[in-house]
Formats: sequence, C-alpha cells, structure tokens
Amino acid sequence: MNSNFKRLYTKHSLKLNNYITLTNKQHHYIKNVMRIKNNEYLRMFNGKEGEWLAKIEKIEKNFISLYIEKKIRDQINSPDLWLLFAPIKKNRLNILAQKSTELGVKKFFPIQTKRTNTKNININNLQLNAIEASQQSERLDVPEFQDEKKLEDIINFWPNDRCMLYCDEKASKNKDIISTLNKIKHNFKKWSVIIGPEGGFTSSEREKILSLKNVYTITLGKRILRSDTAAAAALFCVQQLTDT
Repeated sequence: MNSNFKRLYTKHSLKLNNYITLTNKQHHYIKNVMRIKNNEYLRMFNGKEGEWLAKIEKIEKNFISLYIEKKIRDQINSPDLWLLFAPIKKNRLNILAQKSTELGVKKFFPIQTKRTNTKNININNLQLNAIEASQQSERLDVPEFQDEKKLEDIINFWPNDRCMLYCDEKASKNKDIISTLNKIKHNFKKWSVIIGPEGGFTSSEREKILSLKNVYTITLGKRILRSDTAAAAALFCVQQLTDT
C-alpha cells in the first residue's frame, strides 16, 4: 500500500505526530505537479531519519501543511561510492547526475582537466537532479556534490584506502572492468570511478592518476563511450559485482 504513495525529499526534521509546512517550489510541486489533494498521503524522507508517511492536512495558496503519521522505513545509507567526472554539456550532465544517483553514487566530484570544455557548472541544479532521482529510485539518502576542483588538487589529497577505477580508452583488452572487479572486489570497501573529458586525459594527467595507490585502469568495451554512458556502465558493474 505505502509504495503507491508518491515520495518527496525534505530538509525538515521528520518525527512522529509532528506538523511540517512546505512553501515555494515544494508547495507548487505538490499542488500543481503531483496534484495531491487534502487528506491524501506522501512518503517523506530527509536522508537522516528514514521514511515517513505524511498526510496532507491543508493546502493553502502559499503553503501546505502535513502531519507526520507513522514511520515506514528505517534509515539506510548508500554504500561509499564516489564518482569523479569532467563537466560536460548541461543536458548530458543532468543525465549523468540522475543516472549515477540511481546507481548509488554517494559523492560527486566535478574535476577540471586540460581538455575540459565546460566551465562554471551549476552545482545547485545538479543537486536538484540528484534529489529528483533519489525520490524516484527509492533511495533514503541524497548524494552530495562537491565544489569543482582541478584534477591535481583531487589527486594531492586522495585517500589511500579507496579504490579508484580509471576508465581509460587506452587500456588493454585484458583490463575489462568485469575481470578486474572479480579479482579485487574483496579487497576494498570504498570505491570510486573516474571519467575523463571528451578527448580523454592528457599524458601528464594520466601519469598523475596512475601514480595513486589502489588505482586500476579498466576498459568498458570496444567502443568509445560518451561520459554519461561510461559513468552509467562503470557504476552498474561496481554495483553488481561488489558489496556496494
């Protein structure tokens, strides 16, 4: 029964018998997009306190009042999976954010490289895409987007206990992602995938990435994939073949 109700992320604290008030964009979304009426129900989550059933008590012109009726799921956080990516065009970047959220990414790291063509990405917009994907995919948490940084700055502070899967179109065929993951899947609890810009990393950037501890070059097949496609393919394999 509960699964039939639509889901909504909120920053409000969710506690039994509490009332919360939604305004602005969420008021518009519930009233005009979801078209939910008085006395109907929503499933609410905030990434910290599980999922709750909330009853629409009152829909006014500028606000909606909800009553938190009961808890329906305890909090479960996503595995420790990161995605490092070079920014791409807006529409494809939105797709990358959405699909990677659905596939379990916990943190996103936009990186500037020598061949990155897209500048000044909108982190707030990407976060909204991640929220929407979390609502749709039944996640109980929402991934975080870090501020954009240069590749060198990420590498200089990279943790030694995290595996990095480097999607490298120059990798040999015997380094396919499935074979690699089957060999190392029991060695790590913390994972990350790094995707380069169109045109790939420069030789010097590639050397810096390969200098890191616990980095594995992998290939995703015979074809050259767009960044958003490569991210989805790699993340799916990590999700299926490891404990993430």
